[in-house]
Amino acid sequence: MQTIKTALCSFGMSGWVFHAPFLHLHKVFELYGVWERSKKTAAEKYPGIRSFDTYEALLNDAAIELVIVNTPNYTHYEYAKKALLANKSVIVEKPFCITVHECDELITLAKEKNKLLSVYQIAGMTVIIRSLKK
Repeated sequence: MQTIKTALCSFGMSGWVFHAPFLHLHKVFELYGVWERSKKTAAEKYPGIRSFDTYEALLNDAAIELVIVNTPNYTHYEYAKKALLANKSVIVEKPFCITVHECDELITLAKEKNKLLSVYQIAGMTVIIRSLKK
């Protein structure tokens, strides 16, 4: 079975506690990489994970199929948009965006790019799994 190469936008509490353990244990996902701006701790827990110094470097890695935006709320729109423009599917932590206009723009962009876009929840992960594995 081919895995979905997935990258996290941060390895703070949400990355460490919620996302990485799920991705690591679920056979459909490969916890491929993480954007670590300062502390480089992901490899201590997940040997072999790629650590990216910049978000641009993460987005430029052609192997990454799915980006999880788990950064502060005010960055969700910007980081999700950049990931979609880099032809990645995206899961965004709640709240999805700050304004309805931002939400609508990301939804439109995802449709234009033929990429999946979801808000983080277990049901959202199921949709991503089913859609990316087709």
